Amino acid sequence: MLTSRDFAGALSNLLERLRKEPAEEDATEGEGRFVLELIVKANLNSAKDGLSHLKNWLRGSEEIVVCDPYLMHFSATDLYPDVTSYAQVLLSLFPASAKRIDLYSNGYMSQVKPAIMRPLKDGRQARHFSSHGLHDRFVIKNRTEGKFIGTSFGGFGRKFFAISDLPRQDVSALLSELHALCPKPIKHGRR
Repeated sequence: MLTSRDFAGALSNLLERLRKEPAEEDATEGEGRFVLELIVKANLNSAKDGLSHLKNWLRGSEEIVVCDPYLMHFSATDLYPDVTSYAQVLLSLFPASAKRIDLYSNGYMSQVKPAIMRPLKDGRQARHFSSHGLHDRFVIKNRTEGKFIGTSFGGFGRKFFAISDLPRQDVSALLSELHALCPKPIKHGRR
């Protein structure tokens, strides 16, 4: 069994090796490198840095896909003391330029859904898809670039994890799989 300390050590070693190895400039199509980009520690400052990193990366995006099984669920933490603060942090990730936002989760909590979906729908197309077949967490921008996130957004500040770039060919495959798992969005009425 791998302990938290073992996992942290393994990620640190991997990051150090990746920093020392020269970039492969001549990689052929489909052979890109999977590069660990950001380690987020289990504390508030590091969590805020991770969220800021994602927000900056999403800047200028027109289309965003977020896959997080627990995205529409809530549990109070130091970073998110209530549903409103959780929703505000999530909503702050989406730039005004994002005119289409698709969210994939494993169901939803009734108090979380309107706190996120209502503001997202203001002036843009925002859809929510659900499937119990989801496990990992991803953020994709403009259907071409993606990031793998090692914990749910609710885990930011509570858990040690990494945010990594996805190879472009994986982004396309991931979008196809999401559509196959969840072909129709959940209908959320306005209250």
